[in-house]
Amino acid sequence: MERKERTLKEELQNGANLRRLAVVVRDSNDAVTVQDFTGRILAWNLGAERMYGYTENDALGISALDLVPEECREEYRNMLASLERGEADTSFETRRLTKNGRVLDVWLTVSVTAPLPDEEGRIRTFSTTERDITERKRVEEELKGTVAELRRSNEELLQFAYVATHDLQEPLRAVASFTQLLGDRYRGRLDADADEFIAFAVDGAVRMQTLINDLLTYSRLSTQAKPPKPTDSHGALGRALANLGGAIGESGALVTSDDLPMVKADEGQLVNLFQNLVGNAVKFHGQEPPRVNVSAALRGNEWLFSVRDNGMGIPKVYHERIFVIFQRLQGREVPGTGIGLALCKRIVERHGGKIWVESELGNGSTFFFTLPKP
Repeated sequence: MERKERTLKEELQNGANLRRLAVVVRDSNDAVTVQDFTGRILAWNLGAERMYGYTENDALGISALDLVPEECREEYRNMLASLERGEADTSFETRRLTKNGRVLDVWLTVSVTAPLPDEEGRIRTFSTTERDITERKRVEEELKGTVAELRRSNEELLQFAYVATHDLQEPLRAVASFTQLLGDRYRGRLDADADEFIAFAVDGAVRMQTLINDLLTYSRLSTQAKPPKPTDSHGALGRALANLGGAIGESGALVTSDDLPMVKADEGQLVNLFQNLVGNAVKFHGQEPPRVNVSAALRGNEWLFSVRDNGMGIPKVYHERIFVIFQRLQGREVPGTGIGLALCKRIVERHGGKIWVESELGNGSTFFFTLPKP
C-alpha cells in the first residue's frame, strides 16, 4: 500500500514537472517533445503543432515513429538503443513526416533533460528539439547546383580561350611575318604615308601576338596547373629574378629580399607571381633607379608576403582596377597588355590567398599577398 502511494505521488510530481517543462518551451518556434524510451510522446509544444500539424491532444500518447519516414526508422531505433545504454546527448540531421505526409529535413537535438524515473530510479524519458531546415537545405542544394554550373561554365570558357588563342597563333604569325617583310622591302620606296601605314600594321600584329601569348598563359593557370606542394619561396624568387635579368640590368634596379619561407604552392605559378610583381616594380619606376624588397611574415596559418618598391605609385582610386584583366593605367609608351596583375590575382586566389596593394602616387607601392603554410 505504501509503495503504491509513493509511486502515485512520484507520477503526479513527474507529471507536474512535465507540464512545467511544456510551459517553458510552449512558445518555441522549434518543435520540442518529451518521449519515453519506447518512443511514446509525453509532451508536445506549439512549435511541434505548427511544424507537424498535430495538436497536443492528437500527439500525446502516440508513437514518435508515426513522424519518422520509413527510411529513417532504423536510425530512430538506434537512437533509442543508445539512450537506453546511457550514451551522451546527440545532434544530427534527419527527416520527419508531417500529418499530411510532407517530408521535412530537420536538425534534431536529443537531451536527457526530462527526468521521469521508473521504479528502480532509472531515467526513462528524453526531450527532443527539432528545427525545420527544409528551406535551408533547398537553398543549399540550389547553391551547389549554381556553383557547379558556374564551375563548368568557367572551365568551358577557359578551354575556349585556350583553343581560340592557340588556333590564332599560326595565321597571326603569318600576318606579322609578311607585314614585317613588306616593311623591310618597301620602306623608303613608297611615300611617307605608306611607310607609316606599314609601321602601324607591323606594330599591331606584334601587339596582337603578345596579347594572345598572355591569354594563353592566363588560360593555362587552370588547364596546366599542378597541385600545390611544399615549395621554397626563396628559390622561386631566384628563378623569377633570373628571368628578369635583362630588365634589371638595363634599369639599374636593386632587388633585395629577407629570409623567405617554405609555402604550399605550385612552384611554376609562384615564379610567375614573383616575376610579374618584381617586373612591374622594375618597369614602372620613377626618376631614381628601381629599389625592390621582398619579405614575408607569419600570420596565423599563412604567410604574408610584401613586394615593396620606390616607383611612381598608384592613385588609390585604381587600387582595385589594376587587378582586372586588360586594365592599364599607362599608355602604349609602356610595354605590356595589362594582364600581369590579373594573372597574379588568379594565382594567389587559386592557392587560397588574397592580394592587394597599398600605394600613393609618387610614394612607391607595396603589393601584399598571402599563401598557406606547407
